[in-house]
Amino acid sequence: MGDYNTIHRGEDRMVGSPVTDAEIRDFDYYLRDASMTILKHIGRDFTWTNGHAYSIIDWALVNTRWMLTMPGMKVQILDHGCSDHSPLSINFVQQVELRSRPFKFLNHLVKHEKFQEIVKQAW
Repeated sequence: MGDYNTIHRGEDRMVGSPVTDAEIRDFDYYLRDASMTILKHIGRDFTWTNGHAYSIIDWALVNTRWMLTMPGMKVQILDHGCSDHSPLSINFVQQVELRSRPFKFLNHLVKHEKFQEIVKQAW
């Protein structure tokens, strides 16, 4: 994760000079050669500005194993503050593993006065 100083697609430069294929080609080759992909981002629309141009040039890159281990994870682009770059933040959320539980029947429930009626409605 960090400043790669390059855009990935034409949409990554909001304002400034037009994007050329030469600008994005090397980074695209790098991603393919390294078997990496860009982690989806949320928050601000750009990671760098000089006050006139606005671009996304800071990236969080992950491999396939990371994506399978932590699906749905995103990087947040924070407010840039006093820098020309916006900080990137990844929140690690512990996933709760849902396991099926064995069926349990509590015998005392049959003594409830509306047990038969409730079972018929639910069945």
